[in-house]
Amino acid sequence: MRRFNDKLYLKITLAIVTGTALVALLSSLFFYFMERDRQHEFSLQDIKQLSATIESTATVAVYVQDAQLALEIIEGVVKNGVVAQAQLNSEPGFTVFTGSEAIDAKEQVFRLALNHPFNKQELIGELLILPDIDFINLHAESVAYRQAKIMLFLTITIALLVSLIVHKGLTSPLKILTQRFEEIKLGQDSKLAMLTNHETDEIGSLVKGINSLISSLHSSIEAERSMRKKTEQLEKRFRMIFEKASAGICLINENNELLTANPACQRMLSQVMEADACIGKALTLWFQDDQGLASFLEDMRSDTALTTIALDLKLSREVKPVDVWLHCLFSKVIENDDNKSLIIEVLMYDVTERTQRERDTRFEADHDVLTHLKNRRAGQRLLNQQLDKARVWRKIVVVMVIDLDDFKPVNDKFGHDAGDLVLVEVGRRIIATFRHGDICVRWGGDEFVVGCYFDNDYYDEKVFMAIEKLATQVVEALHRPIELLDGNIACIGASVGVGVFPHHGQDLMEVINEADKAMYQAKKQGKNGFAVQPIKLL
Repeated sequence: MRRFNDKLYLKITLAIVTGTALVALLSSLFFYFMERDRQHEFSLQDIKQLSATIESTATVAVYVQDAQLALEIIEGVVKNGVVAQAQLNSEPGFTVFTGSEAIDAKEQVFRLALNHPFNKQELIGELLILPDIDFINLHAESVAYRQAKIMLFLTITIALLVSLIVHKGLTSPLKILTQRFEEIKLGQDSKLAMLTNHETDEIGSLVKGINSLISSLHSSIEAERSMRKKTEQLEKRFRMIFEKASAGICLINENNELLTANPACQRMLSQVMEADACIGKALTLWFQDDQGLASFLEDMRSDTALTTIALDLKLSREVKPVDVWLHCLFSKVIENDDNKSLIIEVLMYDVTERTQRERDTRFEADHDVLTHLKNRRAGQRLLNQQLDKARVWRKIVVVMVIDLDDFKPVNDKFGHDAGDLVLVEVGRRIIATFRHGDICVRWGGDEFVVGCYFDNDYYDEKVFMAIEKLATQVVEALHRPIELLDGNIACIGASVGVGVFPHHGQDLMEVINEADKAMYQAKKQGKNGFAVQPIKLL
């Protein structure tokens, strides 16, 4: 049954036959009832014609009151199949009828008045004829049934002929096209052959349309194959880049949780903590300033102008006691409807060695290699900045020139290595004596310069006392014995000269020159002391 339902020509044939059968049935019923009524009408017309035929003879029989003639006349009428009974009436009391009883009182009786043969205006009798309704109906139904069968046969015959024509002209070509279309393999540039005698009709247009569709489909499939191949190649390359890249690559969601991370990224993060189960954890956990990084990521999501930002971040030191620095490039890659829901791509490069080299380079460029104090070039720059600040805010800068006493005998007696050790200790004691913000400089050889910013508007007794205290502390600190590596003790001292900006000069060198003069004055006074260039107290 399923296979039958799949056949188009059978569906069409069944539809045509069903439709025509229904039409034929309705038509046959219509013609049946119409023919029956027509035959019934014809029978009544026959009765009327029969009565008109015997009217004159019946008039004579009634006029002469001849019962035998009257009976012969009505019996002749009854011989007709459409008549059941007949009767002749006349006055006074002349009645002749066929059958067992009179038909005066019966329904459906046909009555014909009989007039005087010589006086047409005078009524002398009546002819009554009772139709044989059963015979009439049976005859009418027989004729109508025969006509209906003929109509039904003709209708079904026409339907079958139409179905055959439709099958040959439409469904059969469609079936052939379907079979040929099913034989076409997807991806092959095959075409349907044109059917004979259908080049210019709708079937031919259908074949042309299908061939055009096949060509377009083949082109689309080829393009899709090419695109898929390129996509697979790109995906393979990107996957290889992702897996083999030396740079760490990861994605984080709006909660800063890792969505994915390549092996390089996991290796970098594993320097801090195990990264096997890092997916789903907040990236900020791996960095020392986790709160600052979280705040930065929040600002990046809220600021539409920030799309790509690079930062150097230090990893937490929970595992390794050394600093590990990563150069991180943050980029927005997907933005949802709300600006807070972002996926951010992070590229990481381990720049620990580079950062350390840069820090070492900057330190070496600005610091004395031996004492780790600021060298003269960097110190001079910082001291000038200190003076510029004091000049703007009208404050005081105290510059101390420190020159070691009895340092040359140390070199002569214990050697230059011992002298270097002494200089290192001197630098350490100078740093320990002064404040964090003060600028300590190894000016050259055994000479040091310290710049101290005083938040005072003018030089007074209070400032002088602070200078005296600092100078005394540094002299005492440097006068303490220094133990050498071989157990020997080195004893040195220091002479300190003090100059004050802006009282001793408007630029650095003027102030240093005044402080240098004071330092020599301290030496003349017996060393291990300090001197301040004279200033008028306010």
